[in-house]
Amino acid sequence: MSVRRTRRLAAVAGSGLLAVSLTSCAAVAGISDAPTGTVGGAVSGTRAQTIAAQVIDTAQKASAAPGAEGDTLRDAAYTGDALTAAKADAKLAGTLSQDQKDALALTPSAPVVLAVSNGLSYPRSMVVQTMRAKSGLPVLSLLVTPDVRTPFKIAASAPMLPATEVPAFDQVTQGAPSLGDDAGGLAIDPEKLTGDYAASLAYPAPAAAGDRPFTDDAFAAKVKAAAKDQADKVASVGTFTEQHLAKDVAGGLRLAGERGALAFAVIERKDTVLNKTTGTINVSPQFTVLTGLSSVKAEATLDTLELVVFVIPDSGQAQVVAAQEHLVSATGT
Repeated sequence: MSVRRTRRLAAVAGSGLLAVSLTSCAAVAGISDAPTGTVGGAVSGTRAQTIAAQVIDTAQKASAAPGAEGDTLRDAAYTGDALTAAKADAKLAGTLSQDQKDALALTPSAPVVLAVSNGLSYPRSMVVQTMRAKSGLPVLSLLVTPDVRTPFKIAASAPMLPATEVPAFDQVTQGAPSLGDDAGGLAIDPEKLTGDYAASLAYPAPAAAGDRPFTDDAFAAKVKAAAKDQADKVASVGTFTEQHLAKDVAGGLRLAGERGALAFAVIERKDTVLNKTTGTINVSPQFTVLTGLSSVKAEATLDTLELVVFVIPDSGQAQVVAAQEHLVSATGT
């Protein structure tokens, strides 16, 4: 009888908020040495580790490179909504304080491949863990490739939330089944879960709670508190509303022992401020960078991508274990 080796990733409580990411003192339990061997006949563990290291290195270089050089690196490291977010982050880099920049930096340690999709077919994916240098917070990234001609790129990435845990995957040598289009065996379809979660974040009137398919989490609490704070700040001159719409499920992998799946989802958020006075409303430095406007007379809108990672069990409520938001565009009149 063979013994199944598994890995479990956890973030430990104790947190504060810096910029748009939740940070905490964190510990990782049960992470094995860099995996080796074959992965379900598709990608060897050694090759997966090399790919992950190359992609994360390119992404790190992109974050420090301006202009066309940085754009080339971002195109090589990211895809889809993650690429949109990375390009927007680059535009807004000049608005960050040094402490905020330091909070985003990763340790020099090699990334750890937690899981790789099994089988010979495409698309293929892997889940990779890196670590924030300042906070010690684990960061989960989904790397994907659609076909044999396209290299792996980051499709989604987010730091783990305090007091959360990712259950173990099957060992890398065995490979993990992809989330795919079939939600069979899961407590809720990932797309429906993302839609329900997005609806619960609306301000000022979220959807009725009812029997929610997800637990409370630190990211949702912070988003709701920030929305109320913004509404309070503009109450004397205008109104504030916030809409959240499910955009995509970027992918994910099944957990070991039919214990559910890890799913990476994308939510679009639109913040709208309407001026109800005859004067103008001052805007943030980020808004100015994206629009060229230093104030608005009638309306301001900000579009944000929220990258959210769910653990979806085979029964019971799902849980958000990682999240990150990226302001990507804005308009004003």
